[in-house]
Formats: sequence, C-alpha cells, structure tokens
Amino acid sequence: AQGACGTLGFEASLMPCRSVARAAFCGHPGFAWDGSDNANEAWWSHQVCCAKAEIADKKETTPSPFERHYTFDRGAEEGLLCVRNSIVHLREPPYLLLGKDAHRMITAYIEVRQPYWRFQPRNWITYHSFTILEIDGGVMFMLIERKTDLLEMVIGDSGIPLQIMKAFRARGGGRNPALCIDQPRKELQTRISVANLLEWIDGPVEESWQHYDMLNANCQHFSTALHEFLMEPYVSTRALNMMVNGLPDNREFVQAAIREDWRSLKYAAPEFRRDRIVVLNALEQDGRALRYAHIGLRLDREVVLAAVRQNGYALPYVEGHLRQDRQGGMAAV
Repeated sequence: AQGACGTLGFEASLMPCRSVARAAFCGHPGFAWDGSDNANEAWWSHQVCCAKAEIADKKETTPSPFERHYTFDRGAEEGLLCVRNSIVHLREPPYLLLGKDAHRMITAYIEVRQPYWRFQPRNWITYHSFTILEIDGGVMFMLIERKTDLLEMVIGDSGIPLQIMKAFRARGGGRNPALCIDQPRKELQTRISVANLLEWIDGPVEESWQHYDMLNANCQHFSTALHEFLMEPYVSTRALNMMVNGLPDNREFVQAAIREDWRSLKYAAPEFRRDRIVVLNALEQDGRALRYAHIGLRLDREVVLAAVRQNGYALPYVEGHLRQDRQGGMAAV
C-alpha cells in the first residue's frame, strides 16, 4: 500500500495473511494456556487487540503473520524511518509491555477523524474516530480506538512521531494519514498516567462494554467516553471502588453479591471463580459472566452451554474446541 502522510510519503510492507494475524492472537478461539487468577483474562485476550510499534532496522524483512513493516520517507534531511508493528497477545493490562512507561503522564490527546468518503463535507457524522494520546509532552504516543467489537491499542516507541502513528492499526492493514482530519489538540491538567488509563479500561470500560451497535455503541461513542475520562479521570465509580476493595472471602456474601449484579463475579477471590456452583449462579443472571470464570470452567461444556443459552453474546469467551461445538453454536443463536 502506498500513500502520503502530509509531507511524509510512506510505503507499508504488509504481511499477506491478515486473517491469520487476527486469528492467532486477537480473540483466537484455539489459543490455550494454563489460565491465571486474573478475572479479566478473557476480556483482554478476546476483546482487546494490542500492537507495539517499534523503530526497526530497514534491512529487517523476516516474514511473520504477526508483524507488519512500514517504511516512511521523511525527506532528504531525515531520511527513511522503518517501523515494525507487532501484535502482542494480552492476558491482562500491558503493564509488562510498557515497563516504566506505564508511569508516564498523558499530557494531551488528539481525536482523529477518518471520513468514510474522501470528498464528504467535514460536518457529516459519517467518519471513524480514533484518539492519539500524547505522553510526557510527546516523548511517545499511544493510539486507541474501537473497531467493531474490539478495542484496539497501538503503543508507539519513543522516536515515532505523531503523524506516523496515524498510519497504524493494531490489526489489519494500516491507514493513509493524509485522509485523516485532526481535531484540536486538548491539553490535560489532570495528571493521569498510562497506568490510570489501563485501570479504567480494566474496570469501567470492560464492565460497560456493549457489542457493536451503529446507533448506540460505535467508535464515536467510545471516543467520547475516553475523552470524558481523560478530562475527569477521578470520578468515583462502582467498578473502580470494587477493584480496590474486592469482595470478602465469604461464599454466602459472594453469592448474594452475584444475585444483585452478575459482574460481581469479577471481584470475587480466585477460588470462587473456579467454583462451578458460584459460576453457574452468575450465568443464570447473565451468560456474559462466563468471561470472569476461570479458564477451566470456560472449557467445561455444561458451563458453556448454560452461558450461551442464557446470552448468545457469551460465545466470544468460550475457549478451545468448544467454539466449534455445534450444539453450543445453535444455543447461542
């Protein structure tokens, strides 16, 4: 693919196996591991697609279904910039991937709008919205957007400028930044770190996430929620309070909390999320509670059937071979 990035010409050397890259990491039904005590493991592995954009050696051409290579021409003075954009499989917020960068401050953000048609008027609402976060005054950038049912994030290396970040996506092909329209830069005074943002995604965003709906749950709705959080990050919410305090290690209390709100399973101790009876009680309230169950129960056919019969939207959180189970698929329908 070729295009222009303002004064930056770019050529993206894209791997030809787009569907393989999607299936291998972001929401892959057959990728197996031993499981962890993280209640949101299913959310991060099935609903979030993350990529790391790194400056690479221009001679690096090793093919991989999980990487896309881009070359940007920055003019005679700066020369070429080669970037490797690699999909990273997540089981939890990417604190380890970020390292010390997780403690950096988000100092500003820019909403970027990508019109669906090249020559449409700028006041039309037919556009895709994504946000680029400026971190520590531009030391690095992070791109975040909603694409259909997925939350996508691209974490940029130090040294990758804002204009080039627009070209990336966490999955699928890149985009032409010349066709994107920047909204005014919004400077933040809220002292919110990248880690604070990930806590918000792990809590309120995950709990309120809805399957894609053109009118009620699309990319523009997510951008609005993100911008509101960045401007007022410390508004108290049930999810943030529960993340701090959790639920008492008492079976009766946990079951009572689940009867009141099935999402309470998320904040129960690991032994309760492995408990078949506790999990089935949560599934009676809403099948989507399957995402908080331990992976052993997400591989249990009876548990899976109970979930998808109650709510077909539980199907993305089914693990392994049960994704191909005909009875489970029919129950979801």
